[in-house]
Amino acid sequence: PRLLIAFTCTAQDCNHRSAHSFTKRAYTRGIVLVQCPSCKNRHLIADNLGWFKDTMEEGKLKTVEDILRARGESVRRVKLDSLDGDIEFVDN
Repeated sequence: PRLLIAFTCTAQDCNHRSAHSFTKRAYTRGIVLVQCPSCKNRHLIADNLGWFKDTMEEGKLKTVEDILRARGESVRRVKLDSLDGDIEFVDN
């Protein structure tokens, strides 16, 4: 299965909104980096291998959801029904 993330780039003077897709396996077991199409900055979405421990509080945080939760921010999850195109917002 594939996952999709939509976000606004936080790089200085960018604020470009974009969407990126990646596999669920990469998000839950590997590393996910996405690149902003405007400023070309790379954003770390998931690090389950511990390659970026300095940015993930010594490996305690694994995903962008963990990082945002630690900052007191929230993530909005949605499910898409591929048969009829319905979008369902899921509470975390």
